[in-house]
Amino acid sequence: MNRAAVIFEGGHPPHNALEQTITGLRHAITLDTVAKYRQSGVEQVVLATNLPALAADAARLGARIADTQPEQPFHFGRALQRIVRETGADAILYCSGAALPLISPAEVAWILQAMESRPPCVVVNNLQSVDLVAWNPAHYLERITPPDSDNFLGWLLREAGMERILIPNSAAIHFDLDTPTDFLILALSGQGGPRARAAVQGLSWPTERLIAAAEVLATDLPEVALIGRVGTPIVDHFNRNLRVRLRVFSEERGMKALRREDEGRVVSLVADMIDDLGPGQFFRRLESICSAVFFDTRVVFANRGHRVSDWDRYHSDLGMVDQIRDPWVRTFTEAALACLIPVVLGGHSVVSGGLWLLADRAIAKRGGPRISQAKGFAPA
Repeated sequence: MNRAAVIFEGGHPPHNALEQTITGLRHAITLDTVAKYRQSGVEQVVLATNLPALAADAARLGARIADTQPEQPFHFGRALQRIVRETGADAILYCSGAALPLISPAEVAWILQAMESRPPCVVVNNLQSVDLVAWNPAHYLERITPPDSDNFLGWLLREAGMERILIPNSAAIHFDLDTPTDFLILALSGQGGPRARAAVQGLSWPTERLIAAAEVLATDLPEVALIGRVGTPIVDHFNRNLRVRLRVFSEERGMKALRREDEGRVVSLVADMIDDLGPGQFFRRLESICSAVFFDTRVVFANRGHRVSDWDRYHSDLGMVDQIRDPWVRTFTEAALACLIPVVLGGHSVVSGGLWLLADRAIAKRGGPRISQAKGFAPA
């Protein structure tokens, strides 16, 4: 069987120092990803990019480069269909460059075996907004309307008649890199490929709140709040492995895949509560009942059609209040920083894969055995 790993990583050139740092981190991780799939036994590794320097570095690692420029303006689905056709592959493993940076060779082998064992099938790491999708036969991609992003790719292939197989849960399967907090969690974990480890070691971003919150997880029976797009796998992982009392408020899971954010249809009860109480009072209430908070802020930022720029979201994650332009986001972030307990701000991974990594770190610090779910095929 001719199998191809197709990796997308591109975008506009960085416009400021923060974007330049994040772009450099993503490029390092993308190159580790290319090297990992080159060693996985797949017949082809294709990097789809519009970035010449990244393309040159990946080519030196043995990747075939696919230019994303022919689709103007760029359209993800049409570019993916073209590139898959050009591979001539029987089966495809797709991800973005910074997706699943900690996936192990054993997990890659599991994915390849799963998609080869039960065609037609699609293997995904998440039931809603996916970071990795593998499918067999490859030509089923032609049966779907090409999507403008990868969030809904797994759903579309399932609707085209493929059996969906869910990859067994682990930190690596759920950890994706999108925000500054994600890179800081990666640095704290000490894990990743050689290029990623070297890149994150050079970060000068503040880590005090993250480290303090991570330490709370290793204590006995702390009260920890999880706010945002919290899924059942992370809650189950905590329940199996740590003596932590969780206060969970989960809302708007799938808001990207279902286009609720794009269409201004996100509704957050937490955001409404913050508006009613005021950010200061809201966080004072939290500190009275919790020892730490992990807050996926993208839900409250998108409440009722509100739009927040990457610039403001990322500087909020980092606690760099003086750089935030949106008045509401600035006030919210100031209140989070003033909280007497550590509040970790970020995107989805803060209550998913990144939090899973922090939980595993806490398990190791406590010296207890880690209880894993049984491995095996997991159709869904």
